[in-house]
Amino acid sequence: MTEAEIRELVGEIIIAGFEGTEVTHHAQRLIRRHQVKNIILFKRNVESAGQLAGLNAALQSIAKDSGHVGPLIICTDQENGIVRRVAPGLPGLPGNMAIGATGNVRNAYETGTLTAKQLLSVGVNMDLAPVLDVNNNPENPVIGVRSYGENPDLVADFGTAMIRGLQEWGVIACGKHFPGHGDTSVDSHLALPEIAHDRKRLQEVELKPFLKAMEFGVDVVMTAHIVFSSIEQEKIPATLSKAVLTDFLRSELKYEGVITTDCLEMNAISETVGVAEGAVQALLAGADWLMISHRLDRQEAAIEAIVKSVLDGRVPETRLAEAANRVRNLRRNRVADVHHSGVENGPSVPAKGLLDESNELQRRLCAEAATVVVNSRGLVPLDHGEVKVIDLFIDSGVTRMSASDNTSSSQFVVSALQETFPKASLRVHNIAEGVTPSLARELANTSLIVAGISGRRNEDYLQFVNEIGRNGQPVVALALQSPYVLKDLSDVPTQVAIYEYTEWMVQAGINALVGRGGTGQLPITL
Repeated sequence: MTEAEIRELVGEIIIAGFEGTEVTHHAQRLIRRHQVKNIILFKRNVESAGQLAGLNAALQSIAKDSGHVGPLIICTDQENGIVRRVAPGLPGLPGNMAIGATGNVRNAYETGTLTAKQLLSVGVNMDLAPVLDVNNNPENPVIGVRSYGENPDLVADFGTAMIRGLQEWGVIACGKHFPGHGDTSVDSHLALPEIAHDRKRLQEVELKPFLKAMEFGVDVVMTAHIVFSSIEQEKIPATLSKAVLTDFLRSELKYEGVITTDCLEMNAISETVGVAEGAVQALLAGADWLMISHRLDRQEAAIEAIVKSVLDGRVPETRLAEAANRVRNLRRNRVADVHHSGVENGPSVPAKGLLDESNELQRRLCAEAATVVVNSRGLVPLDHGEVKVIDLFIDSGVTRMSASDNTSSSQFVVSALQETFPKASLRVHNIAEGVTPSLARELANTSLIVAGISGRRNEDYLQFVNEIGRNGQPVVALALQSPYVLKDLSDVPTQVAIYEYTEWMVQAGINALVGRGGTGQLPITL
């Protein structure tokens, strides 16, 4: 191979991102100079649906003008729920654990089809979803409600249903994070986790969803930056392990689709072997796509490192060609060719019909997902007319949960309570400064106490809420994200889980208090 031929193939196997809501020098350099054919988008790239459609049309036009054969693959993490990169202008859908709580696998399929329609309407043709991790570790800092639940069969069924919905509509689906990120207590964005389960356990739990997805024909599998010591004897993550990617995933499990890395700029890679060396090692291990989401200097360093490694013979030409051909075949078979359709026929602002369909599915899924976990005193359903005074408590963790949406810490809950109980007097208590004895005295004449609990542990607050429950007052513990927080509230007789702090799920949780919806079942054990 000539160096020019090598560079063309390297452009095929890089997924790269850039800052900005318009085509930047960074983006142009990737596409024109380095022939990068795969772009990843984040919230930093999105202002509105119309803006995003225009950005993606412009990126495709640049690729065409630069001589690319076939369209760019443009991907994003549209897991729904708490991970939605494409948010403004598109009605949000509940995330995986909320869908798992509905107990209806058809809902996962419908979520996949509607997610595909939404993404295609703004020019995105690949979804880095669904998460296929089985979340059986309550202390997992990175997966949690992004998982369908703790039951491997449920995760397998629901995950494959979403994949089917995405792929039937022509959007590339990606199951992640192989071989499984659900039983870790370390965030691989920050460090290098290790899972020591034996092969038998992996087959029975972690691998089940991936095996079903691969049997169905999932387009792409994303690797985990995690050490799996029962497969790889060295202390290296699956992303860089030939034993995991080639010997196990390819040879033993017979997976024939595309293998992509998770972002190589995560600390598990960047703070160990480094991004450029990590890209070379991942390619040698058997990865076909190398994801470098952020910095141009790291993207260019990785490209040069791969080119040099092929020229020097460290990376066989056949390995590079094999990876590039897998990506080319995926592009050819899955992605519609927008190059010859003209920008005027490309992506546009989502039509009213799609928005109406999205809103209707959102409302139905949320009602089916909201879960009355405990109702031991029969407080629920409440009578609207009997609720005169409501006291709302919100812990400080909610501020961080809502910051990306530019909402105040209690805005969603306040709005939902006002809509559901329009005649009640509402008193809002923000406990960021701590719990004081006077708070309990203020509750003497209340009709309802709603205690919003984030996933962040606040021992004083949890103790306070338990005390209210023991005193026999009408208190509801509302788990605003992870339902695992409810296991620390055993003295609270009424508990509701909504799985994500989003406007639509908060409203569904409050509706459940008056008997509207709230039919979900916990997909995890407390």
